[in-house]
Amino acid sequence: MKEFQVKPLAHAIVGCGRVAPNHADGFSALPDAEIRWACDRDLTRAQSLAREHGVPRTTSDPRIVLEDPAVDSVSIAVDHAQHAALATAALDAGKHVLIEKPLALDPEDGAALHALAKRTGRVLSVVSQHRYDPVVTAVRDWIAAGLLGHLVSGTVSLQCGRDADYYAQSYWRGTWAGEGGSALVNQGYHALDVARWLCGGLTVEGAAAGRTAPRGGMETEDTLAAVLRTPEGALLTYHVTVASSITWRCSTSTTPERCTWPRAVTPCGPPLGPSSTGRWSRHPSASATTASRTGGRSPTSRPPYATAT
Repeated sequence: MKEFQVKPLAHAIVGCGRVAPNHADGFSALPDAEIRWACDRDLTRAQSLAREHGVPRTTSDPRIVLEDPAVDSVSIAVDHAQHAALATAALDAGKHVLIEKPLALDPEDGAALHALAKRTGRVLSVVSQHRYDPVVTAVRDWIAAGLLGHLVSGTVSLQCGRDADYYAQSYWRGTWAGEGGSALVNQGYHALDVARWLCGGLTVEGAAAGRTAPRGGMETEDTLAAVLRTPEGALLTYHVTVASSITWRCSTSTTPERCTWPRAVTPCGPPLGPSSTGRWSRHPSASATTASRTGGRSPTSRPPYATAT
């Protein structure tokens, strides 16, 4: 019988800044993929990424990458203002696109990209990695199974710190034109995305943003608070700041009306039982259903902080 050889997926990385090594590591780990191009407006950055990850071709011009018929897919990891135009060009060139958040700064541009991906039959995906954290997938499964009951309220909080150099050493961070916002659209995106992923959608009841401790010449907000409503009517408070002394701490807590939880089986550890406070909890001090990450570390597959009340 004749054996068929599958051509490896040829990938390109456009934008070789802070997050580009994550894309390089991810695609390098795939057995049927190879990184063909590293591209950055600063050619020395592209060359540095290429040396570290064995990428054979570099350029400062994304048009050269998109004109290469051997390229199947691209990562777009540039300043936010360029996302829509580069993704449009890549889809028009027949490439699959993995794009860093946000998809676009203008909702109309985002809708146009979605429509273009459908027309071209290409994959368009925004990086939303925390949807796949083990604790998040576990809680989503519990919600789908009805184990956490009817949601009454919730709290979503992200505290993180970005120093002056983070903004001052970038031509686009902290600017309305290049970043389109800071606390919400950049760091706070992840907490909001997980909340929407768990709740099935959110609408805004009210919100306020401020520059409480601007650094590095930033124009954009460093703190934001909002009240959000789920499709079923539950209210969530949402808070994010990039002006914290804490490097990274994110938590999502929900309060159910009632909880139907099997005593004998749990998805992430030993059986749960009622605590001394009358809550279903692995630890007496635990809150309601809580997913928390501290210091930027990924949770383990059996997080002790995922509990239900």
